[in-house]
Amino acid sequence: MFDPTAFDNMKVIIEGLIYDKDLDGEYEIVDRNDFVNLSKMDRLFSIQFKKLNKSNRTTTCTFSMRTTASELYNELINGNTEVGSYIEIEFTFPKLVEIEIIQRSLVLFQNKTNEQFTPFYNIKQSILDKNTIESSINIKFQNKMTEDDFDLIEELVHITEIMLQWYDEQILKEI
Repeated sequence: MFDPTAFDNMKVIIEGLIYDKDLDGEYEIVDRNDFVNLSKMDRLFSIQFKKLNKSNRTTTCTFSMRTTASELYNELINGNTEVGSYIEIEFTFPKLVEIEIIQRSLVLFQNKTNEQFTPFYNIKQSILDKNTIESSINIKFQNKMTEDDFDLIEELVHITEIMLQWYDEQILKEI
């Protein structure tokens, strides 16, 4: 019988939390990926979702989890139970968002979790259409999260829901 890995167990929890919101009609799943890098045997899971509202110009959130072959090896061969994954959360905005709005939103992560993270702010402009600008904030958590961190992972999903609502309110206010 197949015994799922810690990565698989964590992935199922994240999927369940987000798909429940999709089934309730609150969110829409935009994209989902489950990759295995066959040259390194690393794994990456990501699920992208957005809050349903009347505007087409909404913020999307991509919740990603990655692990390495050494983590898998340590779990399957060595029986190590302290294996886990690294979490990244990316919010993509349909327009340029002021840095002050981003900084205020990151306070929520600081207040709700004790996890250290590094935020990256990106701006993309179309080469063909100078009026097409998109921005994003990528939050990379520095500590590996394990199966023992299910409560924290659930809290992170909940925080992303709050942030999606808040970002959309800020963006729609400016349009």
